Amino acid sequence: MPRQPYLPTFKHLNFAVGALVLKDRPEHCAAIGKCLSIWGQVDNEMGNLFALLLGTESAAALEVFLSLRRSSNQREALESAAKYKLTGGDLLLFQALLSVYGSLEKERNGLAHGCFGVCPDDPSILFWIDIKDHVHFQTATLAKEIRGEFSETDDRHAHLKERLYVYRLPDLETLYLQMEEFWFSMFYFNGYLRFPNDPGRINEMQRVRQFPKIVETLQKISSRANSRSLTV
Repeated sequence: MPRQPYLPTFKHLNFAVGALVLKDRPEHCAAIGKCLSIWGQVDNEMGNLFALLLGTESAAALEVFLSLRRSSNQREALESAAKYKLTGGDLLLFQALLSVYGSLEKERNGLAHGCFGVCPDDPSILFWIDIKDHVHFQTATLAKEIRGEFSETDDRHAHLKERLYVYRLPDLETLYLQMEEFWFSMFYFNGYLRFPNDPGRINEMQRVRQFPKIVETLQKISSRANSRSLTV
């Protein structure tokens, strides 16, 4: 399950957000670390895919791709290259892979660029807030305190609570499994592009098409295509 908003479901839970709080949650730290570490291997396969779509081992071409650090730019480069390399079911699967990549990358970026908190009442809970939102909260709150603008009844953490999210440990473990599954998907897809007539590679492609996130995304792509055809 993706992270859930703190409000209103978890508003009864106390929280502590800070630089050192995760030291007391080693299982959560391990789960986050696994997600971050495998994503480097995912990006490695995306770079390999770009080289395969170009049909070249050119170091210059790979440097161009790797220099496109914004993921949207990299996806555009991949989509442009795929138009001239892939057709039919292979192109459809590529589109599904790219879509899943985008959704999981957002989850990875959240873990890499968020501030975390813990719940003293429930050790299975992990709180998360985007860095920019936490900076805004701290800056605005401290400024109001200095100016003496808070009354005794004001909730000094209102801004934070509105932007606070909740993970449970199984959420992080599930996210890792999805990332691992996606790495396998990319690894198998690249292997198939290298050896498209190899029976083993063809069997691996069938496995890719059965992974839950891929199945779900292929169904969405098919549904959108059917809707467009009905409106034409």
